[in-house]
Amino acid sequence: MKILYVITTTCVGGAEQAMAQLAQYMKEHQAEVRVLSLHTPGAVANQLIKKGFRVDTLDMQSIPTPGQVWKLRQLIKTFQPDIVHAMLYSAIELCRLVRYTCKFTLVTTPHFDMSRQPYLLQALDRTLKSLDKISFAESLSTAQYLIGHQKYLKSKVYLLPNSIDRKRFARNFEKRQTVRTKWGVSLRETVFICVARLSPEKNHITLLKAFKQMLSKHPQARLVLVGDGPERENIEVFIASNDLTGKVILEGQQQDVSAFLSGADVFVLSSNVESLPLSLLESMAAGLPALVTNVGDIPRFVEHGQSGFICKPGDNTLLCCVMTELAVNEPLRKKMGERALQIAEQKLIDNNKAYQKAYEKLVG
Repeated sequence: MKILYVITTTCVGGAEQAMAQLAQYMKEHQAEVRVLSLHTPGAVANQLIKKGFRVDTLDMQSIPTPGQVWKLRQLIKTFQPDIVHAMLYSAIELCRLVRYTCKFTLVTTPHFDMSRQPYLLQALDRTLKSLDKISFAESLSTAQYLIGHQKYLKSKVYLLPNSIDRKRFARNFEKRQTVRTKWGVSLRETVFICVARLSPEKNHITLLKAFKQMLSKHPQARLVLVGDGPERENIEVFIASNDLTGKVILEGQQQDVSAFLSGADVFVLSSNVESLPLSLLESMAAGLPALVTNVGDIPRFVEHGQSGFICKPGDNTLLCCVMTELAVNEPLRKKMGERALQIAEQKLIDNNKAYQKAYEKLVG
């Protein structure tokens, strides 16, 4: 089987990491795999290249040029893939345009990206969606959006929730000691961690406001932010102007967050919009209680009061209260972390194997 993965960007994000894991799995199961990034290759692409993958790029800036459309068409005609799997909005629409003039089996994974597009682009998606053979929805909220809002045929939407390699993120005491030494915190101090791109929809400012309030009652706590993005400068200004330097640790973009999760005590995600974030699933596999917002599929994986607490987006007062509760209550943290681990074991499937079966059915 020959598969071409076309993705909008190859920075370190949930969709990009999921693509890399799937590409690796399919290669290990005898598929011939190539990857095309619309924009300049990023960290995930470099990681794949080191593993022997061929990664091409269109070097797109914004709107694709006729030459870039032609290049994608020629790549498909030359490689002759059994399946072209496009991920994220721009990659999907570009592949659909090429599909008009070049016949191939196109499958798509929007990763909820479509809901954030302007109305005219959503209308374009509704117009071109019939060119897909099937669309994979990585969460129930995405499936509902595609069927309810974008008018996709229910028979062409395949629900395949995000998943992770649980063993990779299992709690490791040696890593915990190492990373906490790096952060300059003792094993008794409480460390909150947020793994998310530094972008507006993740709403880090609400988290920082809640953390600042909490410090008055628990000054020994630390907050670690893992990720990078356009909001970094605003976050750095907030930290400096609110005397949070040394209390908030910016770790930047990381390809492997397992050690950071082992070093933390509580996972926090203050997003305004989500689908089913991989970082939440990774924190559950690490046995961390979660403080999250009531968006996307998150409430389907976090049991309020049992494996963590669920807040309304933008409510920094409530977030401060539950952060304070978990900062001072180690038995509750342990109990919730154990329940998070149980949920991970019950709900997280190997979706790479499910993708493989779906591919084989389509090719057959």
